[in-house]
Amino acid sequence: MTATLLAKIWEQLGVAATSRSPFNFLQLATSGLDGAPQLRTIVLRRCDAGRGTLSFVTDMRSPKIREIRSDPRVALVGFDPAASVQLRLSGEAVISDDEAARLEMWQSLRERTLILFDAPHAPGTVLDDNGQPLQAGEPSDEEAYARFALVTVTLNRLEWLDVSSEHHVRYAFDRDGATWRGARLAP
Repeated sequence: MTATLLAKIWEQLGVAATSRSPFNFLQLATSGLDGAPQLRTIVLRRCDAGRGTLSFVTDMRSPKIREIRSDPRVALVGFDPAASVQLRLSGEAVISDDEAARLEMWQSLRERTLILFDAPHAPGTVLDDNGQPLQAGEPSDEEAYARFALVTVTLNRLEWLDVSSEHHVRYAFDRDGATWRGARLAP
């Protein structure tokens, strides 16, 4: 059962990385610079079951970049309401310095996504009603691509919780090198 379920999890993540599906939007948890938990939604852009990795993109000026650099441990969670399945993932995030991988991802994105990196102000900048920053500061004059970050999470744990029936079913998979070890857990 565990091998079949693990394959199903990776298949669903693979589908989510290429199309709108329940696990396309995942919630990413990081440790804030002040130690407080931080949570936001990311769009899954790539899944590599062989390497055990997931990737998403973000603005280099985003607070999550500083948080990941400070503590690369992250957690992600997704929920499929139609199937009543929760997927919890944890691992270590890395901001890619592989220029070929960054460029490949950049070129694969739609224009409506790329335009987000052309914003003059960092994500989270407080703006007035006219869209101008409330605090003095220079807008970045970097090119949009320079603001583009590819983040890859190497997973070390996957948890599957199915609450679709009266008897909930939960499995966990822990990574041991290149091998995943699965076990059924009490829900």
